[in-house]
Amino acid sequence: MELTMDRLTKMYGSKVAVDRLTATLHKGVYGLVGANGSGKTTLMRMICDILKPTSGVIAYNGTDIHRLGEDYRDLLGYLPQHFGYYPDFSAYDFLMYMAALKGLPQSKAKQKSLELLELVGLTGEKGKKINSFSGGMRQRLGIAQAMLNDPKILILDEPTAGLDPKERVRFRNLISSFGTERIVILSTHIVSDVEYIADEILIMRKGTLLDHGPVNHITAHIHGAVWECEVSESEAAQLNDRYTISHLKHLGSGVNLRIVSESKPCESALPTSPTLEDLYLHYFKEESHRDR
Repeated sequence: MELTMDRLTKMYGSKVAVDRLTATLHKGVYGLVGANGSGKTTLMRMICDILKPTSGVIAYNGTDIHRLGEDYRDLLGYLPQHFGYYPDFSAYDFLMYMAALKGLPQSKAKQKSLELLELVGLTGEKGKKINSFSGGMRQRLGIAQAMLNDPKILILDEPTAGLDPKERVRFRNLISSFGTERIVILSTHIVSDVEYIADEILIMRKGTLLDHGPVNHITAHIHGAVWECEVSESEAAQLNDRYTISHLKHLGSGVNLRIVSESKPCESALPTSPTLEDLYLHYFKEESHRDR
């Protein structure tokens, strides 16, 4: 199973949304990470064949997806950031309706809907209307509908946005289990959601693929550029103005800082192991400084 993107480009007039992106994906979970506007959603919509690329090719097992046509779309499962649902439908009726749209025979649709409701922990709520569901329950129903056709490629756009920590952990565990038999692409700007479940991370910035690989491989790029120190309140304020701070904690005796910097930021700073969040802040430090 192989999904390849070769010099994939998407333009809107003179604006470049995705710029000559090249990557090859196999079975596993891929975390697609980047700031808002980095091109993540555009890329996923092209992979789903919703958008046509301006140039470049997407191929599944060596064949252009446009030549595969409907056969390729039958392999896809997609959960957009804001998926549509009918609020007065029950969870079970909604899955049966989506199964009909996907062309599943009724007997198979019933079996699959019940299996997926159990998988996502909604069996007890299968008869309840969706408008009574919490955000986490709706997202779990969304991933159930994306899995109805047992897709070979599962694409999830910001699936944990707005969820509480318990729901996010539950969702991450669910996604991790799907990666053993298919290609799972999980887009997020919440890096902790992919740090421990993704086999590989793809980092996008301004439409380009900035970095990709296993977490320990790409975080090694900033080895020696992450520091921890304990300083006074006044020194912390000065360091905060000059450097990218990934963690700040007020202590009784001062302030504990975690700093991303290629040079030693202060006399008391000691090097520490980088995380994916540190790497994200390193790549997107311009955005983080603008947001202050």
